[in-house]
Amino acid sequence: MNNHKRINKLLTAFALSELSQPEEAEVRAHLPECSECASELKRLEAILKCSWQTGELSADARMCESASQAVFEAVQNRQAGLRTCGTGVRTEFMRRTSLFGRGIRLAAAAVIVAAVLGGVTFWPNGASDNGKWWLGPPAVWGQEVLAVLDAVKGVTCREQNVFVYSDGSEHTSMTWDVFYVSHDSYRRDIYDGDVLREIQWYVPDGAGTRQHSVRFDLRSYFAHTGQGSFGNHDPIERMRFYVGLLDEADRQLGVETIDGRECVGFEISTSKYENSPGQWIGVDRIWFDVETKLPVCIEKRGVPVTGRTDETLMIIQDQFNYNPDLAGDTFVPTTPEDFIFGHPDDIQAARERAR
Repeated sequence: MNNHKRINKLLTAFALSELSQPEEAEVRAHLPECSECASELKRLEAILKCSWQTGELSADARMCESASQAVFEAVQNRQAGLRTCGTGVRTEFMRRTSLFGRGIRLAAAAVIVAAVLGGVTFWPNGASDNGKWWLGPPAVWGQEVLAVLDAVKGVTCREQNVFVYSDGSEHTSMTWDVFYVSHDSYRRDIYDGDVLREIQWYVPDGAGTRQHSVRFDLRSYFAHTGQGSFGNHDPIERMRFYVGLLDEADRQLGVETIDGRECVGFEISTSKYENSPGQWIGVDRIWFDVETKLPVCIEKRGVPVTGRTDETLMIIQDQFNYNPDLAGDTFVPTTPEDFIFGHPDDIQAARERAR
């Protein structure tokens, strides 16, 4: 088990002051270096603090409702300006706190009731009353988003790469893409500035997928059939993936204007789903249109750049158009006359040798 995972498992005992002095010192040394563990500890401490405040609540039929309200209010006050939807409260935490007196039993009961009703997410009550649907449980409104995405027959979007340097400065790559996606086909137009450099088509071919690409700068084309589908390029599937993670988002980003639309964003640590040994850890952000609830922008931050330790990459997908009116030949590969067949790498290598 790596150090982060081991420390993360000690947070409950740390919040309850049950660690040995060496373990407590180790946790304290880790917290300033790990925003995920620091956020998790704040959530645990907020619930623990609230539980002591429920000691005077009556144990009548309204016990859970009263305790639940106290939990949410305490968390909201504790995290004013940085409201999180957080991970679910640990089962271990609920079990252990139930041993520490009547007040904590009430708070634990409230948390358990909240979990049964739809998952503990620390969203303030009454979100739907003020029109701010994003303050409600993602398990509820996320289903609405998924239902709309299921009905989408096609989508277009832009993808750009932004290089982020150690001093915080950024540089947007001159190369960018436009994606056209249907239920079974995919097309990617690659631009260098304002110049169209390449078009790639991925279309069904028997049990596999036919890839056909045209390089205008090399006056060449290349085609082959591979196994499987183009699904790893599908932005709709990527959106569905992120919506499914919103109950575990690390924080809410507030409301901003993107592409002229009022949007609300959420940030999710890639540690929630990137579990390979040595895997890089970054954050992903997804922004939703406040009016339509549809995703407007997806940002993948902290992607490492090979051979450049002082840089990271941010991949941005935006300018989404849902169910666009695509031309009938959008997914029909077309090769200009006089273009030669060959893989781009082979053609470039041959030209280098000829110089």
